[in-house]
Amino acid sequence: MPIKQASLESLFNVSYWLWRLNPSSTLPVMLASAVEVLKQSIIVAALMVSLMQLASAGILMAVAESIRTGEFSRLVYVISPVFPTLLTIIVVSTFVFLSASIISGGFLNSAEYGSYLRLLREGRLSTGDVFEEMRLKWFKMAWTVLVVETLKLLPLLAALVPILLDAFSLVSTSPDPLALLNRLSLWLGLGVFALILTMVLTVLTVYAYPAAASGAYGFSSVRRSVRTCLSLPANTLAYCILRALSTLLVSTVAFLAGLLGVQFSSIATLTLSFIMTPVFHIFKTMLFLKGVSEPSFTPLPLGPPVLNDVFKHVLKTGFEKVGKGLSELAGFLSQPRNMVFHLSSTLVFMLGVILGKQLSSSGIRQIVYALGYVPGRGGLLVEAAYSLPFLAVDISFHNWQVSLATAVSGIMFIAPVFVTLVFNGFILGVVQDIVQNLTMFLAAILPHGVVELPAFLIAGSAGLRLGMEFLKALKTGSLCSDPGFQNALRRTIYIILGLVPFFIVAGVIEAFVTPFIMRLYGWF
Repeated sequence: MPIKQASLESLFNVSYWLWRLNPSSTLPVMLASAVEVLKQSIIVAALMVSLMQLASAGILMAVAESIRTGEFSRLVYVISPVFPTLLTIIVVSTFVFLSASIISGGFLNSAEYGSYLRLLREGRLSTGDVFEEMRLKWFKMAWTVLVVETLKLLPLLAALVPILLDAFSLVSTSPDPLALLNRLSLWLGLGVFALILTMVLTVLTVYAYPAAASGAYGFSSVRRSVRTCLSLPANTLAYCILRALSTLLVSTVAFLAGLLGVQFSSIATLTLSFIMTPVFHIFKTMLFLKGVSEPSFTPLPLGPPVLNDVFKHVLKTGFEKVGKGLSELAGFLSQPRNMVFHLSSTLVFMLGVILGKQLSSSGIRQIVYALGYVPGRGGLLVEAAYSLPFLAVDISFHNWQVSLATAVSGIMFIAPVFVTLVFNGFILGVVQDIVQNLTMFLAAILPHGVVELPAFLIAGSAGLRLGMEFLKALKTGSLCSDPGFQNALRRTIYIILGLVPFFIVAGVIEAFVTPFIMRLYGWF
């Protein structure tokens, strides 16, 4: 199929079938979820360190007392001794977060668009190809990420600075209401103008990452993207509108269903992440190649219309993969050498529980009580009977997504797995301390937790094992060709797929059984 003369419909159909026939094209999406876990881990680590500083200085107790008495002025004097430490934590964590975002963006966009270019040129894609693209292009792609994202943010930053300066000067002069209204109108107009410029720049840089994957980095990728947009204005606009409408449609349906008490936001997220995102990004890469008139292409697949195949394929493949996952999960649990990972995952989680109880008793519980919470109040919602199955599915797949992201984040030098395990244990420890009644706490956690918590800990141990294989392959310099690492990644994904039935069982119990048991044991 000559790409230059192909219609948008044909290109989209080809994009779908390339995704359909090459399971490795979904790997960049999984890596993206691991990157999100990495960035969240930086925020969580900074938050927990800050809380420990505040607790050790007795500030959390002082905050609780101020909330209870309404005397907030004394907080300034209480917080001032640790303010330099908190500021240092904020500055360092912000720097680490931004650096990690740029560097991981280089790896991620190289894995994605480099792989999709290879897929279009060679007609196939392997796991090794994805990591090879990461290895070859991550540094220059990271520079491109910095340039592109800065360009898109410049209008908003340029508008925000004068608005803030004007607001500070206005507050100091005590303006009359009419002058304040005029300034608000001016700020709103400036903000809208900046937002429009940001949208224009977003469209003009839409091909920047495919351009970088093809060898034009930094500002060169931006110039090449702009040229492609100008050479394909109708196709580019159609892509942007189609992408926005598809996302809006899925989000709107999920929102409207939520108004009716039917929850399936996690299903919407899975649809967007694992189907629509790779298909649309392959589609965008094809449009870029159409704009630059690349001469050589392998024969590209063109099959039945997408809507005639996608639902049947997803269901059939899903059941097959879960079946293989159950077999892989059984092997993972039965091998004695994996016991160290299971034990490590459990111990790290329990460390989080202990830390959560300790910090909660050092002021978090008192703050929650000062804000009006009464132990035993669970905020139980009375769901319509028809909505409970949807709620169960939504809970199940949300927890499964978290577990998948946690396990795959093992390739981010293991640390995000540890932080995620500690944080989930921390939340559990805080809740236990706040409830102050072990029986009521177990009534709220144990019914579904007896299935959900072991499944999550298994996901953590799978992530730890994957991280160890990643470090070994990195040490030998054979990350792209090491069969041990690639097999470990494949097994990890299958293990998490094997956990799907367990998360579904836990979700059903949480939706149907847990609220009933909570009421029996005094929750209201």
